[in-house]
Amino acid sequence: MVDFVKTLNILDTIDKNFRVELEIIEREILSSIPNSSPSLLHHASEHLINNGGKRIRPTLLMLSQKTLSSKVDLNQILPVAVAIELIHTSTIIHDDIIDCSSLRRGGQTVNARWGDDVALIAGDLIFSKAFGLISSYEDKRISDSIYDACKKLADGQILETIHTGDTNMTEEVYLEIIERKTASLFEASTRCGAILGGGNKKEVESLSRYGFLIGTGFQMTDDALDISAGEFQLGKPVGVDVTLGKPTFLILHALRKASVKDKKFLERVLNKVDVTLDDINIARNIIKRTNSLEYAFNRSESFITQAKVEIKHCKESKAKEALLRIADYAINRGS
Repeated sequence: MVDFVKTLNILDTIDKNFRVELEIIEREILSSIPNSSPSLLHHASEHLINNGGKRIRPTLLMLSQKTLSSKVDLNQILPVAVAIELIHTSTIIHDDIIDCSSLRRGGQTVNARWGDDVALIAGDLIFSKAFGLISSYEDKRISDSIYDACKKLADGQILETIHTGDTNMTEEVYLEIIERKTASLFEASTRCGAILGGGNKKEVESLSRYGFLIGTGFQMTDDALDISAGEFQLGKPVGVDVTLGKPTFLILHALRKASVKDKKFLERVLNKVDVTLDDINIARNIIKRTNSLEYAFNRSESFITQAKVEIKHCKESKAKEALLRIADYAINRGS
């Protein structure tokens, strides 16, 4: 079994009172892949889940529910909490296939270990399991929220594919990509938590907005860490966005602020098939020289600050305090 504290490295940011709930959610996630699958498919499907992860989405769901009501039975949120983590896992597996990635969470990707065919089917199996769990809810708002997030996820992935290597892409398009590809599932997590917590329309919308803004800021920080962090910290290679020709927020900023020579280099690397380690290091230095890291972290912080404002009216509680601490974590993991 995955070490719980390692898996939930955001646990340090929230109250110990929630440890029991998070441990139960973790056990449910780890046992969610049915043993009835053929052994090859079963091992491939559980591989990424067993390798850990932040589990931030089910954590946000649980805390959103508890921010509005401490009386709801944990069993009421378990199916959707597990489902959201499974959806996230399936999209990572499919994303790694698209990007030809070989390292994730400090270990081999599913496609690197078992091949693209098995990885594709494993991702599909996990995705179908998620919707099986969601079908247990009578409140149609739960399934509608998850479906809407999944549609946006797909739209965001296609939009990112269309703009790969596009050095003329605007920041508005970049934001649309991460809002769809990342923020949508964060938003669904907090929305479902608010619904299950019995929130009124204003409370549901406020917590949904909080999740959306946290997800946006979280992804912007993640993109910046792709340049500023080390491989050990990330659990995957650094400079991946440069290698794959993905014009992220800080890369777009660097293209605007770089010298003519440096801009031409970035444009060439972002459209190069075989990017070398030297290419990545030079690109990272250009990004740093143009203060693009600071620019991206500052923009990320502005989204996180907005997120905190969204839940300002919620009554004071340990759950609300935990949501505020997770907001800080979304920023400070980049420091």
